Amino acid sequence: MEGDWSQAAFWLAAGTLSGAVTCRGLAATSLQGDKAIASILTQMGGRLNWDAAQQELTAVPAATHGGVIPAADCPDLVPVLSVVAAVSAGTTRIVQAERLRLKECDRLAAMATELHKLGARITEQPDGLVIEGRPEGLDGGVTVSAWNDHRVAMSLAIAGSRCRQPILIEGSESVRKSYPHFWQDLAAVGGKVEQV
Repeated sequence: MEGDWSQAAFWLAAGTLSGAVTCRGLAATSLQGDKAIASILTQMGGRLNWDAAQQELTAVPAATHGGVIPAADCPDLVPVLSVVAAVSAGTTRIVQAERLRLKECDRLAAMATELHKLGARITEQPDGLVIEGRPEGLDGGVTVSAWNDHRVAMSLAIAGSRCRQPILIEGSESVRKSYPHFWQDLAAVGGKVEQV
């Protein structure tokens, strides 16, 4: 079974924003819609390096910039892409994402609300988000909510890597839905994770 591009998206975003991360077992020929993370990050200035023989994709830190992200075919990427946009130069418009209002929670409202708490400049639209990036990073130092949504929780964890102060994520256990070992894996790659 090939690797899961949906879960790899969090690590590729982390590698782009914070420190090199290599994801193994990803098929370049995959038909998974969330494989779009590689092309979207590249379009935003990300630096991704393929080792096709080993089925490895490495993301290394890069100065990213905004753009327009159509999300109709990859809505599950929007939470983590909104994090990347929040610390990228310029303006990012995430469009065609109205389906996100019908997921485990209203993910557009969730990401707009929680990233705003972290100091992001983000505006919710009926079908997406408009984000004025802060390449210098976010403030942090607050408690945010995962909205009982695994993708929101993991995205906020990645945002935490670009905050000047630690953040507390309420509902962090929601990762159990799709990635029960996420917090252990985050710590293993150098993330500072404490359970309170």
